[in-house]
Amino acid sequence: MARRPTLKDVAELAGVSVSAVSYALNDRSGVPLAEATKTRIRRAADELGYVPNRVARSLQARAARAIGVILDKPLTSPRYAGIVEGIGIGLRDHDLQLTLVPGGAVEAAVEDARGGLLAGLIFIGHDDLSAPPALVAQVLAHRIPFVALDCGERDAPYATVDFDYATGVRQAVAHLAEQQVTEVLYVRPDLDSRAEIQRERALADELSARGDTRLTVLSDGITAEKLETLDAHPGSLADHITRLRTDIERALRASSDPDLSRTAVLCAWGSDVEAAYRAAHAVGGVHVASLAAGTLELDLWPNLFSSRLPLEEAGRACADLIVAEVAGRAESPHLLLAPTPAASATTIPLSDTGGRP
Repeated sequence: MARRPTLKDVAELAGVSVSAVSYALNDRSGVPLAEATKTRIRRAADELGYVPNRVARSLQARAARAIGVILDKPLTSPRYAGIVEGIGIGLRDHDLQLTLVPGGAVEAAVEDARGGLLAGLIFIGHDDLSAPPALVAQVLAHRIPFVALDCGERDAPYATVDFDYATGVRQAVAHLAEQQVTEVLYVRPDLDSRAEIQRERALADELSARGDTRLTVLSDGITAEKLETLDAHPGSLADHITRLRTDIERALRASSDPDLSRTAVLCAWGSDVEAAYRAAHAVGGVHVASLAAGTLELDLWPNLFSSRLPLEEAGRACADLIVAEVAGRAESPHLLLAPTPAASATTIPLSDTGGRP
């Protein structure tokens, strides 16, 4: 007896994903497939003699309304919570659901996407983690709709969304120049990640171009191992902040410039901002800026500047791109999102060392 043609067979003949076939053959689907794609899929189905299995189609129609989001970081991190929230909001706009996929379940997610149980996959990178080559090979071989976020792969053969870390540095340096800062204490993690390399290179270039600003780099003590501990035990962040405040205060007091109103602490990570702010106000007269939003609310903490990564916007962009990929559109764009500069709405004289108002 001849084998009954399946969705996979139709997808292979039409050169599209299994999800695209499902949507094309479902007249009630809300996914905006191109007419040319629908025609190609239906012609392939006719050629193969494909007849939908009503029971399987009913189950698949419910399951394939989901997009798998691959993330191996905890949602207790504001960074990843913001991104996932943006993805969820964006997918709901297209009547799709989000299925969170732990880093260790990637193979299963690929199989679900190949079988039409997931309409596509979004991979969220971080630090030096990009989409694994094995995952990319499967995605390309089986035409799985795919989007990668924060992986630094702008020439990839699939859609990507990245953050423009260098622009964030330029925003912060421009703000500090307006405050007539001539000495910058740059607090960064002990990680040579893509983001840190881009930021430090941009910072050196910007300050070198200005010519009148001295740069000192201070490690916040965060190594890859320490980062894993903080991810697993968020409560340990309080000890990190206490220790880092002491280190920053010591570095500020050792400054060769007695006029600290021309000195700034610039934090690469938002989680270090509270330690920097408290140290700066203990010493008195020091500006504080960060290249990522931390836990401090700008409305409540005077004299604070932040170059905020567009986390929710990035998530929404991923949602829009994956819907386009599912719909079979030819382009695979590479988006680069710039941070948003934001400063405290209130200021106090920098000679005031009273700390938090």
